[in-house]
Amino acid sequence: MRVLVNSTQMKQCDSNTIQHYGVPSQVLMERAALGVVEEVEKQNLSNNNILVVCGSGNNGGDGFAIGRILSQRGYKVTFVLAGDKTKASAETKQQIKICLAYGANILDAIPDMEYGAVIDAVFGIGVNREIQGNYYKIIQRMNQLQAWKVAVDIPSGIHTDTGEVMGIAFQADMTVTFAFEKIGIMIYPGAAYAGKVVVKDIGIGKESLLEEKCTTYCLEKNDIFKVPKRLSYSNKGTYGKVLVVAGHKNMAGAAFFSGKAAYATGAGLVKVYTEEINRTIIQELLPEAVLETYEAKSEIEKTLLDSLSWASVVVAGPGIGTDEVSEHMIRIILENTEVPVILDADGLNIVSHHKEWLRERNMPLIVTPHLGEMARLTEKSIFDIQKQLLQVAGEFAKEYNVICVLKDARTVIALPDGTTFINTSGNNGMATAGAGDVLTGVIAGLLAQKMEPMQAAPLGVYLHGTGADWMVEKTGTYGMMAQDIIEGIRQVLKEIDKEGI
Repeated sequence: MRVLVNSTQMKQCDSNTIQHYGVPSQVLMERAALGVVEEVEKQNLSNNNILVVCGSGNNGGDGFAIGRILSQRGYKVTFVLAGDKTKASAETKQQIKICLAYGANILDAIPDMEYGAVIDAVFGIGVNREIQGNYYKIIQRMNQLQAWKVAVDIPSGIHTDTGEVMGIAFQADMTVTFAFEKIGIMIYPGAAYAGKVVVKDIGIGKESLLEEKCTTYCLEKNDIFKVPKRLSYSNKGTYGKVLVVAGHKNMAGAAFFSGKAAYATGAGLVKVYTEEINRTIIQELLPEAVLETYEAKSEIEKTLLDSLSWASVVVAGPGIGTDEVSEHMIRIILENTEVPVILDADGLNIVSHHKEWLRERNMPLIVTPHLGEMARLTEKSIFDIQKQLLQVAGEFAKEYNVICVLKDARTVIALPDGTTFINTSGNNGMATAGAGDVLTGVIAGLLAQKMEPMQAAPLGVYLHGTGADWMVEKTGTYGMMAQDIIEGIRQVLKEIDKEGI
């Protein structure tokens, strides 16, 4: 699990390293420069003309140090200062002085010529307002150049905390960032501008946070090993009972995907509670599942309450519709369940009209909205939610004391205590019908095996994406379907099984 930081935390780490530990700022700057130079040299550029565009802040100082080292190593470096030299930071003024002593010529505009690489050191993590005027024109010109492009720490124009494009942003092929990954390049649209992200150690570690609490994380490959171990002495009851309340008329697939995904993730038993019309379909698609059906509203309360008492985790909502009968079922679940519940899809659409139900429940609750469902839950526009993914998910999690899995290209998982996770597994082949139903089943399968909800939600999202990544070589992104994701998850867990988890 990796730590992600926002702009305030990173600035504090810089300050703590300099003030508390006594590491000179110029030492950090030189180490940052060497990290970028290392990546540039790995490219084996056919054209050794390199453009370095610097701002007047410390990011610009990094750029001048990078250009100077590259020049000393035989590259033909063109320096451009985009900012005002008189307003440069003390460190950047010193780097400019060193470059001039080495005979550098610092320009105020980008010359028309061909470059092998363009290095962006204009703004770094400090951008918090729209980019305009000369800065806008310079970044626009940098983007137009045909060259390999690298951003120093973060692409100029990307908001470090939200990933928002502040009017315009540098389009990098690679971002060399320092100490920690920044939140803004882990979520979209910032992630699309960052290209490949490489983290360099410059002498700032977790100890530089001092008393600052890390609140944002990113799961990685080793976290898969947190999937509960299988026991030699066990039976199907050992691995829990998942109740899937899903599937309206013509929507049997949702129940199937959630149920099968729960089995594929390791659940011992799955019961599907669905409309009678789906009986034959579910029995044919998922004969391993126990089946409980209903035809009329009058018979729901007893049969559903019996099923709820049987379950160790409940999935509620995929494909159930939003009519009076479906609303009745969701209310029964939220009023009478004590085991963890995952509320998804139509369950969320129903609750968006009855948010007081969220406050009145007694069980641990995970909600898994996509952007449209989140818009209905929060009464915010999709556009506004996309600009503040972490904030919106975090506020909802805290207000309703739920775990919020806000699904997007980079899904955000927010816990009520303020901890958030950004998921980086997966690919655009997952933009397919049924993928969300699979996710609810994956999380349910982990919960059934007695994993705590605050662990199961982020790990389930990561495993879901990892399964899709495993399958993409076989299916490609265009042809990937929900069942492929389930098969990928099985393969990922099979590999872990071989390693003796």
